[in-house]
Amino acid sequence: MNWITHILTGIDNKTVDPARVLWIVGIVSFLGFAGFEVWKTSHFDMVNFGLAYSGLLTAGAAGVKIKESTEPKEAA
Repeated sequence: MNWITHILTGIDNKTVDPARVLWIVGIVSFLGFAGFEVWKTSHFDMVNFGLAYSGLLTAGAAGVKIKESTEPKEAA
């Protein structure tokens, strides 16, 4: 479970990063809603899914990058 800590914390691996947590929550909910849509309608539009998913990943990465300057520095 150490990998979860690395995903959800900042560069010091101690401070929980809200941007990363919200990014993961957004991805999980997006995939859940897409799966529910397929289950209910048996229809899946790969192009729209790919565009929306790539937009979600790009926005999350941009948010983490913008917030990078506020992260605590690693102890030397």
